[in-house]
Amino acid sequence: MRIGILGAGSIGLLFASYLSKQFDVTLFPHRLEQSDLINEKGVTLQTLDSTITSKVKATLDKEEFNKQELIIVAVKQYQLANIRSDLNNIHKSIPLLFLQNGMLHLKLIDHLQHESIMVGSVEHGALKVNETTVAHNGIGLTKLAPYRGEITSISSLLNLHCEYFQFTTYSDYREILLKKLLVNAIINPLTAILKVKNGELIKNNFFMQIFHDLYSEIIPLFPELDSKNLLNEIIWICRNTENNESSMLKDIKFQRKTEIDAIVGYIVELAKDKNVRLPLTNMLYGMVKGMEKGGTE
Repeated sequence: MRIGILGAGSIGLLFASYLSKQFDVTLFPHRLEQSDLINEKGVTLQTLDSTITSKVKATLDKEEFNKQELIIVAVKQYQLANIRSDLNNIHKSIPLLFLQNGMLHLKLIDHLQHESIMVGSVEHGALKVNETTVAHNGIGLTKLAPYRGEITSISSLLNLHCEYFQFTTYSDYREILLKKLLVNAIINPLTAILKVKNGELIKNNFFMQIFHDLYSEIIPLFPELDSKNLLNEIIWICRNTENNESSMLKDIKFQRKTEIDAIVGYIVELAKDKNVRLPLTNMLYGMVKGMEKGGTE
């Protein structure tokens, strides 16, 4: 199976590393410099036990899109607008798999004409070390569900045999995206503002109180979710990734744009539509936006 991966950040590099063991993978980075380095050095995967380099092709040639049998879209949500025309030019018979955080990317997906579109929730911890190296610092699952078409269109991907990189499938895409949305909406802004690793949110009693207050404020917006089980799941994630820094904290530290709009911004807009007040959520949203922009526009 020929798999193209749009985006060569932490998730793009992670997927390229594991999928290249079984499939013909082509990475589509944004910059020529990174593409050249990947072609020269391959992609290196760092785990707790080993460091492995795999030969992976990289190109900026958009004509290569239509030579793939699956396109995995691994750019951040706010970068999707920049590749909208590229996605429209991919042949409609080629399945697409979107791996963005939040829910805003569903608006873009609605306008695509492709026969098979999947969405996924990535629970792995990954850190881009440099242009060709990714550290796999948290083993999880990638949860997939069909948005349009049948999940069988990517059956080859689902048959990947790898102990530390597994896929599970669901029939309801909204459930897996909502759960990931709530996880990110709690962990990401709090760790970014408090400048702490994930585990501190449940180790520090004061932080834990804010954690619970934020969750209690948001969860009534989503009555379809099991509030108690989801709370326990988020606490488990904090414990399981206690030494990890959230992606939003990393973005703030390195003065990059965050995904606050795709995650918390989505919840803020949903609350406005339902005429629900979210004072704590709105405050955290404003704080991250202020930090992201340095307080200026």
